[in-house]
Amino acid sequence: MDDSKLHETNVHDLSLGVIHALAMVDVKALSYVQLRRLYAALKHKIDDVSQEAEFRAETDKSGDTVRVPSPKSK
Repeated sequence: MDDSKLHETNVHDLSLGVIHALAMVDVKALSYVQLRRLYAALKHKIDDVSQEAEFRAETDKSGDTVRVPSPKSK
């Protein structure tokens, strides 16, 4: 099976746990060191996500997009 087709779509979505955890972070309660660590980790992930999104857009191998022809206009 093509590796690009192995992305989780209908199984437990691990990204939702991360999104929820980020929503719960009270940045005002973090120390400066904790803020810098969080910033570095997020920046690194943003770069990774951006690269992966660009790759999928270029190769059109997202594994979770269904192509349906548009209806013909009357």
